[in-house]
Amino acid sequence: MGIIDTLRGWFKKPGKRDNYAATYGSGNSAGFAGGAVGRLAASMSTWAGSVNLDLDASLVIMRARARQLAQSNEYGRRFLSLVASNIVGHSGPKLQVRAYKDLRDPAKSPTLDKSANDVIEIHWMRFGKKADITGRGPLSHLLRIVAKSVARDGEALVRIIRDSKLPYGIALQLLEADRLAENINLNLASGAVRQGVEIDASGRAVAYWIHTQHPGDRYGSPEQKIERIPAGDIIHVYLPERAEQVRGYTWFHAILMRAHQLHGFNESAVIAARIGASKIMTLERSEEAPDATAGMGDAQIGGAIQMNVEAGEIMELPPGYKSGNWNPEYPHANFESFVKAAMRGISAGLDVATHNLSGDMTDVNYSSARIAELAEREQWMVLQDWFIAVLIEPIYEKWLEIAMLRGDITFDISGKALPFDKRPKFAAASRFQGRRWSWVDPSKEVDASQKQVDLGINSRTNIAAAQGREFDDILDELKAEQNAMDAAGIRPKAPAAAAPQQPGTPGDPQ
Repeated sequence: MGIIDTLRGWFKKPGKRDNYAATYGSGNSAGFAGGAVGRLAASMSTWAGSVNLDLDASLVIMRARARQLAQSNEYGRRFLSLVASNIVGHSGPKLQVRAYKDLRDPAKSPTLDKSANDVIEIHWMRFGKKADITGRGPLSHLLRIVAKSVARDGEALVRIIRDSKLPYGIALQLLEADRLAENINLNLASGAVRQGVEIDASGRAVAYWIHTQHPGDRYGSPEQKIERIPAGDIIHVYLPERAEQVRGYTWFHAILMRAHQLHGFNESAVIAARIGASKIMTLERSEEAPDATAGMGDAQIGGAIQMNVEAGEIMELPPGYKSGNWNPEYPHANFESFVKAAMRGISAGLDVATHNLSGDMTDVNYSSARIAELAEREQWMVLQDWFIAVLIEPIYEKWLEIAMLRGDITFDISGKALPFDKRPKFAAASRFQGRRWSWVDPSKEVDASQKQVDLGINSRTNIAAAQGREFDDILDELKAEQNAMDAAGIRPKAPAAAAPQQPGTPGDPQ
């Protein structure tokens, strides 16, 4: 074949389209079982719209149902408590600043600018006490509300308030997701507005369309007003699950139906158990027996004679009457196993260990609990990193910029302020350490960490960070303790040596 024939083969007209059903099969024999079309798959969804289009119809409904779950369901409330305590903790992620001094002699080793680092951390702690514009609590409390709001509602809004009269010139205002006008969708020359979020051509948020009053407040103005707030003044906290997603949806989304059904089942089972625990006796009268109930009853409700029976009482029934018993099946023997099976599904949908969500430790031992805790804590640390990156660090950077520009970050003794031109150095050297957890048997973890240090495969700094501590802070505490004990004339007691293990004792290797 010559080159002309080859070129003709390349540019030949397309022939008849291939029959994919004949080539790959159809129905249950298709290339992908999940894409099969047939009777068994008739109830499965074939819709593949954008996430924003899905949220147009479901966002408000899911938010309302998630709030009901959090308010009326013990497991919904428990999950929000887990979110707040594991993502934020009791005092919030700790600021650690590790900037180095400016060295004029490159031959010298760099040293930490400890005094400047400490003063930034101190002023951040002071700001946290008054960060909430409403004054209802410290920054850690506001962060826990944000974490719960994001888990329950799918998103939260934090507005940056700039005012020279405020301490450090900045404060935070927490807004519910309802304030973001989800019914506003516009096409603009420079972008679009999707569900109240104004985005540019690249999909980046440039402004937020906010209700000036909560739309669900009955005492608000009858005429709702909407304010366009630049994105630089709003931190929109949500965890995107899909590309191009502009709004967040509840973390309960996968378990709303199952949790609702389980809650209804539990409620019905409890009522049935109450009825079963209330022994009921009925009287059966033969057709020829006279009606004697009027003289037997203690009261009459709705035309029915009511009789009160005391414990151990023996009654003589009139002629023609006999007693009958009604014994409901509840409490049912299979109730607990059914609830446990349902709880495993709910826990999987929320990505938490079942025993942590339910509080049921009956089937848990040390090994299984440790495996479950390791997997769950890894997920919590992922969420901590996300929460710090999208909320805490932006707040810190705005605070540091405004506070240093105003000269508010000063040394307590000299009153000298940190120069504003050093802000990039301190901002780059700042990080936040999320909370960490202790173990049920910490002695085993300490022994393992000590062996890692002895082998040179781990450091004290890393071990301290794994516990949510900073090694420099530990050294300062130890030094302060030692100085205080020396001043008091106290010598610390040496730790007692471990007793040698006797042959034949339990645990002795054979």
